[in-house]
Amino acid sequence: MNPNLILFYSMTAVLKGREALRRRGIFSRVIRTPAALRRRSCGYSLQVRTDINEALDIIHNAGVQTAGTAAADSP
Repeated sequence: MNPNLILFYSMTAVLKGREALRRRGIFSRVIRTPAALRRRSCGYSLQVRTDINEALDIIHNAGVQTAGTAAADSP
């Protein structure tokens, strides 16, 4: 399964990441990070349906730090 979750260190970073993607026309959804992955993040993640590398590039270019990526079931 390909990664479709972007993990963050804070809720503020999640919201900034979502806004950076929104400005570029990319839909993302804030979700509760699956329990097995919560130690790596703040507990919330962005779920994206686009290419994960494209989304990461946009978020990092906006100056937002991420905690990694993971795969999760699609909504």
